Amino acid sequence: MKVSDYVVLKVGSIIYLIVDIENDVVKLKGLNYRIYASANIQDVRLATPDEIKLEKEKCEKYALRITNLRKRDEGCLLGKVLHIDGDRLYLDKCMSLYEQLGIYAYGALINEENMAKEIDSYINQIRPEVIVVTGHDLYNGQGIKDLDNYSNTKNFIEAIKAIRKNPITINAVVIAGACQSNYEALIANGADFASSPKRINVHTFDPAVVAIKASTTSMLRVIQLKDALKYIENGKDAFGGIETMGKMRLIL
Repeated sequence: MKVSDYVVLKVGSIIYLIVDIENDVVKLKGLNYRIYASANIQDVRLATPDEIKLEKEKCEKYALRITNLRKRDEGCLLGKVLHIDGDRLYLDKCMSLYEQLGIYAYGALINEENMAKEIDSYINQIRPEVIVVTGHDLYNGQGIKDLDNYSNTKNFIEAIKAIRKNPITINAVVIAGACQSNYEALIANGADFASSPKRINVHTFDPAVVAIKASTTSMLRVIQLKDALKYIENGKDAFGGIETMGKMRLIL
């Protein structure tokens, strides 16, 4: 095995990319799920060509369903999206979705630890109406309420706090979290929508699906999260939120 190989945990089914190998420990990144993991090299196996093909086809079908979510209405001004992501591969995939739907979106690659420090400059430049803060996360199963048991939930929280301190974003829709994030803590600190109520894995596209729904819902209407959840693999177990108004405006 080597870095960049596609592998599967012997006790699981998710396909990972090997990002590092050190002392027989492999560091892994989900191919299509927003998760990092580590495992002994003896506990992983190479993914088969059929498994890789099936996973890529599944992702392509998911993207196609999303791009059919809404075709751009020239009589509307859709909400502007700032998508902050901790992973280049995931970011590029989400930006492709926004582009296909005619949504103006600016993507920024920022390591989760640096999001809170760097996000303000992007807010001042873009003046977004919808903000996505995502990347990777992982819950270690050692206590659901202790934020130290999550690899990046604390970093997402600090980014949310930085967003809410900026007067430009007082009414912005904030979508935050990744795989297994502490949903309640993200909402309590200012996110409108977040993952993951059941501490499960979320797909690369899931945060973008919610952002698309926020961008394409009238500013006079409450965002119907249930409509977005139809496109999210694990539905309400993966994403939840609070009553929030949309960001689309009619052109008069």
